[in-house]
Amino acid sequence: MFTRFRRRPPTDLTPTPAVSPSPYRDLVDPRVLDQIGHLELLSRSVVDGLLAGKHRSTTKGGCCEFAQHRQYAAGDEIRQIDWQVYARNDRYFIRQFEEETNLHAMLAIDASGSMKFGLSTQSKLEYSKQAAACLARLLLHQRDAVGLTILHDNHSAFVPAKQHAAHLRAILATLQSAQPSEAAPDNEGSLGKQIQHCAARQRRRGLFVLFSDCFGDLQELTTALRIVRARGHDVVVMHVLAPEELTFDFRRWSAFESLEVLGQRIHLDPPAVRQQYLERMRRFVAELEETVVGLGGDYVRLTTAVDLADTLGWFLRNRMARKGAKRR
Repeated sequence: MFTRFRRRPPTDLTPTPAVSPSPYRDLVDPRVLDQIGHLELLSRSVVDGLLAGKHRSTTKGGCCEFAQHRQYAAGDEIRQIDWQVYARNDRYFIRQFEEETNLHAMLAIDASGSMKFGLSTQSKLEYSKQAAACLARLLLHQRDAVGLTILHDNHSAFVPAKQHAAHLRAILATLQSAQPSEAAPDNEGSLGKQIQHCAARQRRRGLFVLFSDCFGDLQELTTALRIVRARGHDVVVMHVLAPEELTFDFRRWSAFESLEVLGQRIHLDPPAVRQQYLERMRRFVAELEETVVGLGGDYVRLTTAVDLADTLGWFLRNRMARKGAKRR
């Protein structure tokens, strides 16, 4: 006599373990990645690198896009000879190509005291950290090298650019621990000097992306960005602002306290100074944009009230379109 046993479903024998949430879920929004994941962050200028990729390099090789001919010299590889030119001129010429390579990108986040401002939205620093995390994930997905620097008055952090996917964890951990600077009695701001120090540590020519509200000495910032460009880097300035800084929509008599200079506070009637404030802000933004564009860089305004996916998507599509138009 045989007895038939019913096999229990595997779920009864091995219950599914609870999935622990990612410690970086506040930085990397899957919805944002889903909307920008099909886009690419391309370099507009010549870069240096090691691996074959999507970006123009100074290296002359035997692949990718044709650059020019040069006369054959002893020691050159015979396989690089252009035999069609030889058939026409009876002289040996070597075909040179512009090799395409991987990009080395550095994401720099301003962690000065003013970056912790956030009234109706999250702070400018948190918004910048999320944007940087998404761009880092995108760059690593492209097999590009990406690094990170936190521009802090007292506790700066630097993560060198690397290309492997596991490097994302180091970047996210540094972003998560980044905190804004505290107000100090003699704080004069040093964003420009910190940028110069960061640029000196970026050995290969590549992409430099700054996330900052750019408050402070604009002349000092301009000098720092000019040095970055002189080193051959492609510059992108992500100008991060809160909506209140653009509209100054305060209606009652208020006290405004500096987030960078300790003890600096003023009392005023916002409606009485709104027009003057908005005009000065308009001139500041226009001057900053003119400076960055004049240096050959990209200026992108980020407002913390605007969805990050929309802002990054617009920036990436616009950059890809201009890159394609330039190549044609």
